Amino acid sequence: MKLLPIVYQDLRKAKKWYFEINAALGEDFKLKVNKELDYIKQYPKHYQKRYKELRLAIVARFPYTVYYLIEEELKIVVVIGVLAQKQSFNSIKKRLKK
Repeated sequence: MKLLPIVYQDLRKAKKWYFEINAALGEDFKLKVNKELDYIKQYPKHYQKRYKELRLAIVARFPYTVYYLIEEELKIVVVIGVLAQKQSFNSIKKRLKK
């Protein structure tokens, strides 16, 4: 599994926000995101394609979505974003064009 560099920014921003509310909530967010990433790694085709080749996985308990692609030739999952569901889908579309 490969996470684009911008995904680390997404995660730092979200974790920081939840940790500022409550440290336990921040830890739970981190745990739930990691659990979802592990699931995607194990079952990459579980989630259907939603936009071209893009797949979406909802993070349990939190209003966040993991956006990813499966690079069939390289046999690798590429995570292109972990964003709050209220954020614009246009930001993900821009990442796809890069």
